[in-house]
Amino acid sequence: MSAEDHRPGAERPGGTDAPATPTPERWTVDALEDTPRGPVARLERPDGETVDVPARHLPDGVREGDLLAVQDGPDGVSFRALPRETRERRAQAQAQLDALNARQGPPTSDQGEIDL
Repeated sequence: MSAEDHRPGAERPGGTDAPATPTPERWTVDALEDTPRGPVARLERPDGETVDVPARHLPDGVREGDLLAVQDGPDGVSFRALPRETRERRAQAQAQLDALNARQGPPTSDQGEIDL
């Protein structure tokens, strides 16, 4: 399956052929892997489906967990890094993890020893 099979904005609301400037979709870099055919990125779409894309098509420096703006254009699908949105999403996830860890500490005795 390729990114071209899932081009953002390919479907027009209401079934019209009127030209429109689609809003880029936000895809997440789920994994970066070395394969016999070269580095590949597994990208997760908003609907949870994943798409494998040759890593050479992505912006330099992309890491797992980064958000990308994905948009179809006259030259094909383009990928643009979203560093601000990625930082915000990571900060939110860390805050949620910190809150869970604070609530779910190990059971301790009155002396502060961990009860097993």
